[in-house]
Amino acid sequence: MPRVRGMLLLSSALMACAIGLRAQDPGYSVVIRNGLVVDGTGSPWYRGDVAIRGDLIVRIARRIDGAAARIIDARGTVVAPGFIDIHTHARSDILDVPTADNYVRQGVTTLIEGPDGSSPIPLKPFLDEIAAKRITPNFGTFIGQGSVREAVVGSTNRSATADEVEKMRGLVREGMNDGALGLSSGLFYVPGTFTETAEVIELARMAGAMGGIYISHIRDEASRVVDSVRETIQIGEQGGLPTQVTHHKAIGKPNWGRTVETLRLIDEARVRGVDTTLDVYPYTASATNIASALLPAWALEGGRDATLARLKDPAQRSKIRVETVRILRDERGAGDPQNVQLSRCEWNDSLAGTRLGDLTRQRGQAVTLETAAETVFWIVEQGNCGGIFHAIDEQDLQRVLRHPATMIGSDGQVTVFGRANPHPRSYGTFARVLGRYVRELKILSLEEAVRKMSAFPAQRLGFADRGVIREGLKADIVVFDPATVRDRATFEQPHQYAEGVSYVLVNGELVFADGMMTSARPGRILRGTAAAQSDRRDPPSP
Repeated sequence: MPRVRGMLLLSSALMACAIGLRAQDPGYSVVIRNGLVVDGTGSPWYRGDVAIRGDLIVRIARRIDGAAARIIDARGTVVAPGFIDIHTHARSDILDVPTADNYVRQGVTTLIEGPDGSSPIPLKPFLDEIAAKRITPNFGTFIGQGSVREAVVGSTNRSATADEVEKMRGLVREGMNDGALGLSSGLFYVPGTFTETAEVIELARMAGAMGGIYISHIRDEASRVVDSVRETIQIGEQGGLPTQVTHHKAIGKPNWGRTVETLRLIDEARVRGVDTTLDVYPYTASATNIASALLPAWALEGGRDATLARLKDPAQRSKIRVETVRILRDERGAGDPQNVQLSRCEWNDSLAGTRLGDLTRQRGQAVTLETAAETVFWIVEQGNCGGIFHAIDEQDLQRVLRHPATMIGSDGQVTVFGRANPHPRSYGTFARVLGRYVRELKILSLEEAVRKMSAFPAQRLGFADRGVIREGLKADIVVFDPATVRDRATFEQPHQYAEGVSYVLVNGELVFADGMMTSARPGRILRGTAAAQSDRRDPPSP
């Protein structure tokens, strides 16, 4: 009996200990209390608490009193889904800055790569490298039509053969199986610009049959912007997949106002059943490399050596100069070389931030469009540079931003803080929408702006498990002050983090809190639906 009694006492003690431990264990990992919940759907905000366990939102209620490992008092601030940036060039520096501070501090929890027709080929090793690095935000990518064409056809201006088209379809299929979210194109850039519409449609059909979308830097954003939007709609309509005009704009003063017509094309397409959407960044300046922006595409055919050879030939140089002067006058230069700003020249760091007119003057020449064109040639000959081009109208920007089929994408990059002179969109896009276009100008409601940054791109990309504050979905969440959120980065001083975001969670883990990045790196690779399918068979040709 004493032995039995002892065993019972031991058992009781162990049970009491277990109960005590359970009492000490929090019911939730995080509870966000007293916030104004803007759930991402566009519905009006409401007051409530949000409870997280692991990587999931597990409860939403007017009040949640359960214990939690971390309680966040969000009184007076907005609790929203983490922002999804549908258009970034993050791969250039994500391995060097895996925390992606400039994005996370704006509330961005997912970066989408592979835009403008450019992506690694094949995708799998690249995505495996990103996964092994352990990054802070989630990461997804498109497969790039231009990169696919470069791998099969090269950078020459010719039609692809039937065999080459099949090889390209095979690379698109491989990319989709590796996790691509769809097909991107950059029909403005070499070699995409040499691609006939019918060829793009063939690759789009492949991506669409495997659950992807088509997103395009259209063929021309200046004098042929209307026809280029029409082509993008055609590719989606005939390719049988959702289609998106990315970073939509009308470049150059002669083309300002043409978004009235391009948006009408979008509306008409949607009325007849074509799933057509857009994205935009909230700035009146674009950015790309100097050669692509200011030299005609034919001058870039065959790669850098071929371009330099043309510039050495007096007759060819003269022909290129005529086109570069026209571009400076009517398109990316908006009539003034000072509208062109260098962002990064790897061969001369001191040129970052310099304006083309000032550089022309420094080279001992009076500033004209012709002398500025010669400075452009000198830049290309030295090694090329990145450029920022102040040639977009604010009214066009606002018109596109208001359109119900528009979402937000930065077209920016992960930055090394303090290096070069990047476009401020990398630091400020999402905060700028909330501060300038919601609070100050009242172009958008708070709820609509959040929808354009979260649920809308999530739906577009097929992310059914995130993008909305809802029980059972992933806990990608941003908490921000609607009264103070703003961008601070400028074209002259771009390396300034956004303000007004107080907390950011990715997959349930705090990655930004109390004004500092944390050590957590919970980002995941978000793959398209094809990667999860066991049937890898090539969809039949039409």
